[in-house]
Amino acid sequence: MKTLLRLLEVAYWPSLRKDVWAHCRGCVTCQKYKPRITKLSGLLQSTPVVEPGYMLGVDLMGPLPKSPRQNEYLLVMVDYCSKWVEMFPLRTARAPQIARILVTEVFTRWGTPAYLVSDRGAQFTSHLIHETCREWGVVQKLTTAYHPQTNLTERINRTVKTMIASYVRDKHRLWDRWLSDFRFAIDSAWQESTGFTPAEVALGRKLKGPLERLLSRPPDPEQMAYKTIQRQQDLIQQVQANVEKAQAKQARYYNRRRKTEEFSEGDLVWVRTHPLSRADIGFTAKLAGKWSGPAQILKNLNPVNYQIIYPKDPKLIDTVHIEHLKRYFCQAGSPLDGGGYVTKLVICQ
Repeated sequence: MKTLLRLLEVAYWPSLRKDVWAHCRGCVTCQKYKPRITKLSGLLQSTPVVEPGYMLGVDLMGPLPKSPRQNEYLLVMVDYCSKWVEMFPLRTARAPQIARILVTEVFTRWGTPAYLVSDRGAQFTSHLIHETCREWGVVQKLTTAYHPQTNLTERINRTVKTMIASYVRDKHRLWDRWLSDFRFAIDSAWQESTGFTPAEVALGRKLKGPLERLLSRPPDPEQMAYKTIQRQQDLIQQVQANVEKAQAKQARYYNRRRKTEEFSEGDLVWVRTHPLSRADIGFTAKLAGKWSGPAQILKNLNPVNYQIIYPKDPKLIDTVHIEHLKRYFCQAGSPLDGGGYVTKLVICQ
């Protein structure tokens, strides 16, 4: 609008408004450096709840201060259905240690999940983890870069960090001392999304502490097994209904700040950058370009994730969430040509 008003002060032609709009929209510098002021693309994609143990999320916290037990990392796992949490302190964050935990503490104790969700850290994308999952019939699901919301473990990590900080105060090296207590507290706490505690959904019963055990009546041995089986079946159905309601509520709030957008194979797009400042070379992220490109849409993986390729480096293929993409507009050779965006790379050579 500012450019249009400036031109109207000194010139006019019939297609002035259209030409100015096309020229400004196709300005490469503006597209690269100006922040997006429209709603982010991509509506909320909820994960369906099937049964306990069907989908597990895993994430790694650290490095943390080396504890007296020589631990520096914390491996956190969560069941998407029951919200049951497991925590394993590790001395290193290498793939062999993670693979061992998966097999000895998860797969052989709780059964193999259908899916294992993680970020794209080197440990989880390693050949060893991939082969371990393949041997046990587990499908790996990797979240896209800079979009951790997909992994439920990221939310659990915030809770765990708060609990650790509240206990250790300024003695940060003691972070692994109370992990079993934290796990018990989380797994025995009521969850708003399911309407039950993680223990009730995963085990069919509540985790009782000393006070609950002291005040509760002993169960009837003859009726206990039958009631547990029947109650577990009813409980899973109730959990599914509660989670669907919670997901619908989350989607309503989340989608208020979102818009629907689709890209087709061959479309040119800008990709959001995440530069880091470097004082040694006089580079500050605040003045760096906010977008890089153009990249080309190679494949539509699902409503919000796209596989892209960089024409300048065909070997560089990445998977990006749609909120980190925006359409690339190619400026016309002449203001009177109308401008517009291109969908195929060959048009913009």
